Amino acid sequence: MIELKKDGLSFSFPQVAESMRKLEKEYVQETLPKMLGEDRIAALDEVLTNAHRFRNATEADRVNMLRFTQNLTANEIEAEFQRKVRYQTRCNFTSNEPGQMTVAFQRTLRIPDDGKNYGLPPGLGRFPLRHIDDFADRLSPACLERGGVMMPMYQAEALWLSFSGGYPFAVKVASGKINAATGESWLPGLNRDPQDYLVLPEQPWLDGFAVEKGIIRQFVAMPLGAGYSVEEQLTGAADFGGVQIQAFPMKADAYFNKEIRPELPTRLAELLPDILPSTEYERNVKEATSPRLHCQSPILGAPSPMGLGAGGCMKQEIYEDPNDLDVWDTSDTSRCFVHLFNALQWREITGENPPNPPVTAKEYEHYGLPWFDFYRDDVAVLEGSKKLAEVKSVAILSKEKGDHAVIGNESVKADQVINCGPKERPDQVREWNETNQVFMKGNE
Repeated sequence: MIELKKDGLSFSFPQVAESMRKLEKEYVQETLPKMLGEDRIAALDEVLTNAHRFRNATEADRVNMLRFTQNLTANEIEAEFQRKVRYQTRCNFTSNEPGQMTVAFQRTLRIPDDGKNYGLPPGLGRFPLRHIDDFADRLSPACLERGGVMMPMYQAEALWLSFSGGYPFAVKVASGKINAATGESWLPGLNRDPQDYLVLPEQPWLDGFAVEKGIIRQFVAMPLGAGYSVEEQLTGAADFGGVQIQAFPMKADAYFNKEIRPELPTRLAELLPDILPSTEYERNVKEATSPRLHCQSPILGAPSPMGLGAGGCMKQEIYEDPNDLDVWDTSDTSRCFVHLFNALQWREITGENPPNPPVTAKEYEHYGLPWFDFYRDDVAVLEGSKKLAEVKSVAILSKEKGDHAVIGNESVKADQVINCGPKERPDQVREWNETNQVFMKGNE
């Protein structure tokens, strides 16, 4: 099931949540009898000896905990056990429910196509999304047949895709039915040689077409039929345009056995710390924050359809799938067509004012705002597509055509790079910024 929520596409698979609840129940039924038969005094002694929270417990605290542990009923232990199991299976999900993911389409800077490999530009707010069926009388039969949603983009404007949810998914992304990871035409199912899908949550974002290992060419919107889109360059036709997304959830039992079961309590000593009376001991809790900047700006400013061409080069890895292919549920999948229309004609279709024109890289540089990098060395990286590497960028084509379809391609320094991945690139150094008199991370 796919729903449009807050200008994002929400993919949900209720059968995953239902299967997870069954697996939780089976685990509780399997483990609870052993837990109830344990020596409670020994379990408490283990907790007081090993748990940092109780290392400063007073004698009065210990007596109180002993009395509490001895008086625990089987129903109380079972209730806490069930709560703990349920929490563990949901704590990693932004929706608090397994089998869900969201795709948001972020406005961003179009990076210069100047031979340099830039860092990740920021998100400047979500593109507005609308249901195709709400404007059936103003759109072509081909649009209505494909269904899905639509969004406005200015000519030569860039975007990136943001993925969230926490539950593992295999996600295929294409434009004009050309796979963004392989450069091949759309194929059914999931394919491994070459890998034609992304793996979530390892892959938080996708900014463009994979042209080589660790390098993508940015998604840039251009009019369909003008020869700029990757679809037209590889197929010679302008039949589809837009963006196509298909999601395959990980099978519930595969996820439960790999990620959840090893983290679940198996003994009473693993359950007690959460239910014992509190002491004077104070704990500090740190909350995580989202790593990639989302700058606030007015929303963007059909029926001219658009496709995605190849923009400038950017540092971004697409990670190999570390799982066996059979962990993905290819029998139950959801697929959505995202139609792209010229932002200037958005009002003709929807009656809404178009979003404001996008910020340029030069304007962004003028204000000294940061760029980003996401790097990890614990997952293998795809090599990229030779076919996509041969595609001409929109800037090169515009220069060859002499049509000035792409303007504002001046180079920028992009010397403020914030690392938001779990690792830092080996070649990154700390540079001294004479203007701000502070250290910052650089990418040169």
